[in-house]
Amino acid sequence: MKRNLSIFLLVLIILLAIISHFTFLSERILHHDEGVNYFFTQGIFENKVFIYNPLNYHGPFYFYLIFLSFILFGVSEFALRFPATLFGLLLVFLPFIFKIREKKEIYLASIFLLLSPSLTYYSRYSIHEIVFVFFTILAVYYLTLLLHKKDLKYLPMFSMAFAFMFTLKETAIIPAFIFFIIILLNFKNLKAINFKDESEVLLKSLFIFMLIYVLFFTGFGLNPQGLTDSFKGFLPWVERGVTEIGHDKPFFFYSKILITYEWPILLFSLAGLFYSFKNKKDSFAFNFSIFFILQFLIYSLISYKTLWLIINLVAPMAIVASIGFTRIKSKSKYLLLSIGILYLLSLVIYTNFINPSGEKNTFAYVHTDNDILNLVEKLNENYKEGDKILILSNEYWPLPFYLHGKDVNYLDEESLNNYNNLTEYNLLIYNKNNFNPQNLNLSQYWQYKLRNGVELVLVKN
Repeated sequence: MKRNLSIFLLVLIILLAIISHFTFLSERILHHDEGVNYFFTQGIFENKVFIYNPLNYHGPFYFYLIFLSFILFGVSEFALRFPATLFGLLLVFLPFIFKIREKKEIYLASIFLLLSPSLTYYSRYSIHEIVFVFFTILAVYYLTLLLHKKDLKYLPMFSMAFAFMFTLKETAIIPAFIFFIIILLNFKNLKAINFKDESEVLLKSLFIFMLIYVLFFTGFGLNPQGLTDSFKGFLPWVERGVTEIGHDKPFFFYSKILITYEWPILLFSLAGLFYSFKNKKDSFAFNFSIFFILQFLIYSLISYKTLWLIINLVAPMAIVASIGFTRIKSKSKYLLLSIGILYLLSLVIYTNFINPSGEKNTFAYVHTDNDILNLVEKLNENYKEGDKILILSNEYWPLPFYLHGKDVNYLDEESLNNYNNLTEYNLLIYNKNNFNPQNLNLSQYWQYKLRNGVELVLVKN
C-alpha cells in the first residue's frame, strides 16, 4: 500500500470513527440496561465502593469506568455512554497493533470494525459488551502471538486482557473455553516453548491477572467478600442462559441478523475461513477463524439471546473478513467491497442517527419509547424543590437516571394494596395496569408509553 494512500485512509478512518462514535451521543433515549448501569454506578458514590452481587451477572470494571466518567463530565447521557464509546473507538484502531499482518489487511479490518452497524450502534450504548469485546480480541491476538512466536513475553499482555474480561462479564467463560481449544490446536507450538527458563514471566503474568481480578472484585480492598462472591456468579449465569424465558431465541437468530445487516463482512469472512483452513500455518488467520466459528456456534446454541451479544461474533468476523478480501484474486472484489461499504455506511447512518430508537430499528431491542421523555418533562413542570416522588411499578427503568437529584422512592406493584401513605408524596408514577382514577379521586394525571406493553401514569397528588 502506497504511503500517501495509507495516510489518507488513516486520516479518513480517524475522522469517521470520531464522528460516528461521538456525534449526537446524548440524543438517543436511554435503554433499560443503561438506566440500571447508572444505578449501580451511583452505588459507588454512595458506598465508596462497588458491591459485587453474583445475581447481577456483571463484574465491577465497567461501573468504575462510568464512575470516572461521571467525575470527569458530571452526570449526563454523554458521560454514561462515554466509556463504551471510547472502547468502541479503540476497537476500530486495534488492528493497527497487528504487526504480523500486511498493511492492507490492517486497514481493511479497521474499516470493517468501523462500518459494522452493530458494532457502531452498541459502541454508543452504555453496557459492558463493547468493552468486553475489545479485551477479548486483544486476548486472542496476544495468545496467537505467544503461540506463533513460541515466546512467553506476550503472556503478561494476554493475562491483562484475560483478567479484564472476567472483571466485566461472567460470559468470559465462553472465550476462555475457546482459548483452551486454540491452545490444543496449537499444541506443537506450545510444547516448543521453554517454560523452565521463564519462571519470572509466568509469575509476572499470574500477578497481573490476580492483581486486576482481586482489586476490582474487592473494591480495592473495601469489600473483601466480593472476591468469594465473584465465583458465585457463574452458575446463575449458566442457568439463565439455558433456561430463562423472555430472551430465548432460535439457533439461527444471529445468522439472520448477520445476513441482513452485516452481509458484506460476512461474505468476505467466508473467503477468510476458506483460506484459514487451507493454510493452517497462518496461525493468526487460523486462530481468529477458530475463535469466530466457535463464538458463533456457542452463542447460537445458547437459548438466551439479546441483540447486543451479536458484536461478540461481528468483531472476530471483521478481522477474518479482512484476511479473506486480500486472498480473493478476482478484481471484481473491489466493486463488491465498494457496494458493501456503501451498504454498511447507510445502515450505520440509519440505525444511529435517523432512527436510533424506533421500532423499525432491529438493534433498538426492547428499547425505551421516546414518550417517556414527555413524562419527565411533565414531571419537571409540576415538580417543586423538596417534592417527594413515588414510583409504583415493577417496570420503570431508565427513569432513575432521568430523575437523578430528586427524592424518589419505589414501591413494587405487589405491595400497593397494603400501602396507605400515598398522601406524603407530591408526584406518583403508576403502572397503568394498577391505576384506577375513580378509586383515587384524581383529576390531574397523564399517561405515557415506557416501551411496548408497558405504560406509566404520572399523577399529581
